Amino acid sequence: MIFFFNQIRSIFTALHTPTQQIQLSRRAFFQFLGYLGSCVVISLAAQSKYVQ
Repeated sequence: MIFFFNQIRSIFTALHTPTQQIQLSRRAFFQFLGYLGSCVVISLAAQSKYVQ
Protein backbone atom coordinates (compact mmCIF):
# COMPACT_ATOMS: atom_id res chain seq x y z
CA MET A 1 0.00 0.00 0.00
CA ILE A 2 2.87 2.38 0.77
CA PHE A 3 4.30 1.64 -2.67
CA PHE A 4 1.02 2.78 -4.22
CA PHE A 5 1.16 6.13 -2.40
CA ASN A 6 4.79 6.59 -3.40
CA GLN A 7 3.82 6.00 -7.03
CA ILE A 8 0.97 8.51 -6.83
CA ARG A 9 3.29 11.06 -5.20
CA SER A 10 5.95 10.60 -7.88
CA ILE A 11 3.36 11.07 -10.63
CA PHE A 12 2.08 14.20 -8.90
CA THR A 13 5.56 15.69 -8.57
CA ALA A 14 6.40 14.87 -12.17
CA LEU A 15 3.33 16.68 -13.48
CA HIS A 16 3.46 19.84 -11.36
CA THR A 17 6.06 22.48 -10.67
CA PRO A 18 6.98 23.18 -7.03
CA THR A 19 4.91 26.37 -7.11
CA GLN A 20 1.88 24.48 -8.39
CA GLN A 21 2.38 21.83 -5.71
CA ILE A 22 2.34 24.49 -3.00
CA GLN A 23 -0.79 26.11 -4.43
CA LEU A 24 -2.62 22.79 -4.73
CA SER A 25 -1.61 21.69 -1.25
CA ARG A 26 -2.70 25.00 0.25
CA ARG A 27 -6.02 24.86 -1.59
CA ALA A 28 -6.65 21.28 -0.45
CA PHE A 29 -5.79 22.21 3.14
CA PHE A 30 -8.23 25.12 3.24
CA GLN A 31 -10.95 23.07 1.57
CA PHE A 32 -10.43 20.42 4.25
CA LEU A 33 -10.69 23.09 6.97
CA GLY A 34 -13.91 24.34 5.37
CA TYR A 35 -15.30 20.82 5.35
CA LEU A 36 -14.46 20.30 9.02
CA GLY A 37 -15.90 23.70 9.90
CA SER A 38 -19.16 22.95 8.11
CA CYS A 39 -19.39 19.61 9.92
CA VAL A 40 -19.01 21.40 13.26
CA VAL A 41 -21.62 24.02 12.37
CA ILE A 42 -24.13 21.41 11.20
CA SER A 43 -23.52 19.31 14.32
CA LEU A 44 -23.99 22.30 16.61
CA ALA A 45 -27.13 23.39 14.78
CA ALA A 46 -28.62 19.91 15.00
CA GLN A 47 -27.68 19.59 18.66
CA SER A 48 -29.15 22.94 19.66
CA LYS A 49 -32.43 22.10 17.93
CA TYR A 50 -32.97 19.03 20.11
CA VAL A 51 -31.65 20.36 23.43
CA GLN A 52 -34.76 22.35 24.35
